[in-house]
Amino acid sequence: MPGIAIERGRNAMKIQALIDSEPELRQAAEEFNAEYELRKKLVLARKEANLTQKELEQLSGLDQRTISRLEVDGKISPSVKTLMKYLNALGYELDIVKVAG
Repeated sequence: MPGIAIERGRNAMKIQALIDSEPELRQAAEEFNAEYELRKKLVLARKEANLTQKELEQLSGLDQRTISRLEVDGKISPSVKTLMKYLNALGYELDIVKVAG
């Protein structure tokens, strides 16, 4: 099956080249990646605290469905208030950091 891996690699390179050539696609990909990374960090922070979504529900005041959608579902954009409740329940705070560049 080495041919399949090579083909997937070529397709990935073609897709990346297309994204790099189109500013709108590049911006959309960057936004998607940033949101994906945020969601991964939220799940990691909850798991490092050894909490289930149900336990976080009790601490944050957010319902478990909201927590699940916040962690997994890219279809919603949480309010700042919701994000702060989630983070504060885990002992984090929301901060603004200037990006180099």
